[in-house]
Amino acid sequence: ALENARLFNETEQRNAELAVINSVQEGLVAEMDMQGIYDLVGDKTKELFDAQVAVIATFNHENNTEFFNYLFEDGKRVNPQPRPFDKIRKRLISTKKLININENAEQFYTKITGKLPTAVPGTKFPKSMLYVPLIIGDTVRGYVSLQNLDKENAFSDSDVRLLSTLANSMSVALENARLFNETEQRNAELA
Repeated sequence: ALENARLFNETEQRNAELAVINSVQEGLVAEMDMQGIYDLVGDKTKELFDAQVAVIATFNHENNTEFFNYLFEDGKRVNPQPRPFDKIRKRLISTKKLININENAEQFYTKITGKLPTAVPGTKFPKSMLYVPLIIGDTVRGYVSLQNLDKENAFSDSDVRLLSTLANSMSVALENARLFNETEQRNAELA
């Protein structure tokens, strides 16, 4: 009976995750504007997860710069300037795997970077961080991040799974929007 109850709860959780994924994918299909895609996914992640911070950033690999397309912290939109890659971003790019820092965030950051953590100007350093890469083809083009400022172990396995699925859907939508915009621009030039 206990096993059946556990399986039922697990099934209910998966159904809820699928409903969220379907609603986001419906929105992504209708959206061909890059910033609209960032805002749609960013707003949805703010609603769904136990995080005070939601970030979507993209990378310019030519000059090793990170651009913040969407950053909300404690209910406020923050618009930091682009900045050079740090070692956390370089690790995300080289491994192409998510980074989940659920405890001892300052210590983990210091171990990877060799220096004390610094937050994006106008923000606080979090206690839990989850970075999921946005991969297009074989290249990490950016990431989606959830961060909790107040507690460790803020993100469960199901949170990681759901954010990973949303990031994959977003990667496809961003590439489609980029190709659509390029085609529109070429058509305008030809006209």
